[in-house]
Amino acid sequence: MTTLPADRPSSEAEVQAALLALDHATEHPFSVVLEDGAVVAGWAGATGRERFTYRYVVRLLPETGEYTRLTKTSARTSGSASGSYTFNSLWISKPVNEVLRAHGWRPRRTAVGKFLRRLVGRTD
Repeated sequence: MTTLPADRPSSEAEVQAALLALDHATEHPFSVVLEDGAVVAGWAGATGRERFTYRYVVRLLPETGEYTRLTKTSARTSGSASGSYTFNSLWISKPVNEVLRAHGWRPRRTAVGKFLRRLVGRTD
């Protein structure tokens, strides 16, 4: 289990409040809500008969000062779709990750990531 660094990250409540403040507050607006203990940043678009959703789910792990993240996308088309939209997942993930970083939280490393870091000799 990872231990917290000497310079402890912001509390879970503080970082959740900062993430919720992103709700429709960026150049490319998206929604931010709390859902089952996780922070969910999302965007939905539609053109003609096509529907698209993107969800960036962040679960905070306060005992380690780390977080897990999961991306979910879906697209549905009923019949022939017409029109277009532009979407870039970085419009959501970048501001969310910047808030987490600014509050001292780190992404949780996966087993594969830990193995590769050991393989190349990195211990940080």
